[in-house]
Amino acid sequence: MDILTPKGQKTREQEKEALTLFLETFPRYRFVETPKDKPSDLDGFVTRDGVIISGVEVKCRNMTAADLRNKFDNRWLITADKLDRCVNICRSLCVGFRGFLYLVPDKMLIVVPIFSHEKGWLTEPIYDWTETQATVNGGIAERLNAYVDVGHATSIVAA
Repeated sequence: MDILTPKGQKTREQEKEALTLFLETFPRYRFVETPKDKPSDLDGFVTRDGVIISGVEVKCRNMTAADLRNKFDNRWLITADKLDRCVNICRSLCVGFRGFLYLVPDKMLIVVPIFSHEKGWLTEPIYDWTETQATVNGGIAERLNAYVDVGHATSIVAA
């Protein structure tokens, strides 16, 4: 699995930074992880008072907020299949789905509400077949990707 490689371990450390930032900002919430040594569809769940509030996918990107804005039009790329699986799990649990996008150079966490059990899609992704890096360890993959608007998401910056 990619998380077990040196590059995967570096990403894992960045993910921990992102989750710490979230939990320090919102101390009433907890984060329960899925197993990192298994190919879970979701990275974990946000809980409050022992109840699941939302499923979460965490991604760490080596880009700045300016890069995200100027080069990518404030859109976060997620593999369409991954997005669909995450939303379907959350739908079945009657909870929301959020993306956590951590911009490593800025130490900024962008919390993106993507799906609400009550309201459905909160931001409508744009789908396109594109060639992207296959995994954290490299490679190329051509696949259907979803581009999620993060322009109205909550941004948290490390102090």
